[in-house]
Amino acid sequence: MSQKPLVLPDIRSRAGSFVAEWRDAEGYERGEAQSFVRDLLRVFGITRSTAAVYEKRAQRASTGGQGYIDALISGTALVEMKSAGADLVKAEAQALDYIESLTEHERPDFVITSDFRRFRLLDLTADAGEDGLLEFGLDELPAHVEELMFLAGYRRAKFGSAEQEAASIKAAQLMAQLYEHLESTGYDEHQASIFLIRTLFCLYADDSGLWERDLFSRYIEERTSEDGSDLGAQLATLYQALNKPEDKRYGQSDDLIMAFPYVNGSVFGEPVDIPYFDRASRELLLQAAYFNWSSISPAIFGSLFQAVKSKKARRKLGEHYTTETNILKLIRPLFLDELEDQFTKAHAKKRELEKLLDHLGSLVLADMACGCGNFLIIAYRELRALELRIHERLQELDPSRAQLSLDAESRVHVRLSQFYGIELEEWPATIARTAMFLMEHQANQAVNLTLG
Repeated sequence: MSQKPLVLPDIRSRAGSFVAEWRDAEGYERGEAQSFVRDLLRVFGITRSTAAVYEKRAQRASTGGQGYIDALISGTALVEMKSAGADLVKAEAQALDYIESLTEHERPDFVITSDFRRFRLLDLTADAGEDGLLEFGLDELPAHVEELMFLAGYRRAKFGSAEQEAASIKAAQLMAQLYEHLESTGYDEHQASIFLIRTLFCLYADDSGLWERDLFSRYIEERTSEDGSDLGAQLATLYQALNKPEDKRYGQSDDLIMAFPYVNGSVFGEPVDIPYFDRASRELLLQAAYFNWSSISPAIFGSLFQAVKSKKARRKLGEHYTTETNILKLIRPLFLDELEDQFTKAHAKKRELEKLLDHLGSLVLADMACGCGNFLIIAYRELRALELRIHERLQELDPSRAQLSLDAESRVHVRLSQFYGIELEEWPATIARTAMFLMEHQANQAVNLTLG
């Protein structure tokens, strides 16, 4: 059976078991560090060597000397261990020294240092003026798992930030390179579009908690030849499996295939021809797999992805797209400002807040020329964010709500079925549908992190 992505209560429980196991450890860097790190990452669902590289050789920028990073999750986190009682500030400085020698895709957003007794977490993406530093003891780990949920693929996205825009541009460039390869082999334009959308879905799922971390990249590494000759056929096999419930798949004895969950919907539904790959294009796909896709903005990326098929637009990828700021300038006066005003007026009134939730669930939004859906995506994101704020306020007014055994589905009032778009061209319409799904996943993660 497939492994379901971990949710916050599961991770908190695992963290408690980890603390109990390691509380009385001696804490020797050389003898126990790797076991400690492996067990820590296992708390957050990282169980495969493809997801984290242990004892990675790296060069220190300050001295030029060689050393080893205890663990590296590419594009996400670097972990540096020291013996009990060691200076974690010095350990952090050493970790930062190693980062200079890493490739662009390997460089992490977070540095975690530990001496078996304490943890120090540094957020390298924190804005100027923000406190991107957190320290806590081993026994406090269960209380701080929310700050470490990025290890499980959860991200509190900083929408509209320069970092997110840069990540989205880089992601679109990787997709453009893959499209150029398919185009050069004579692959049908329609089928190339479908193949890229499916690949995008899998790349994003690898980093965002949709399934076991780095499962897709592991599949490529373990099931395909280095010369790329069988990559197209193996991807076709995987994409066919993703379109079938686990109990109806062919080859149910294949544990790796069965580890992927069923993806309900139309993403993997249409049959397509098997594309041709070679060694260089396989390396390109692996390079894309090592990129951290959880850092993209579905709205910005959708606009950029639309340009992938145009040779002229590909040359200037990232120069022209509608920013989130400009989208908000349109949709705020249309309806968001009024809803925000209603929330402010109902701030202390439980019944009025509940009525506002129902109102959000009754709205219907349509874009008559939606393109790749960026206006719909931002509108959906903002309504889900407002809905979450209402839930938070209701819990403040009535703390007993936090104890209600409600699943995530029952808490969501704003649904994708309330959003409609009309688009003549197939390619941007497909992008819009996929990007809406990715945004829904980000919004659901925010609910999980905030409401547990």
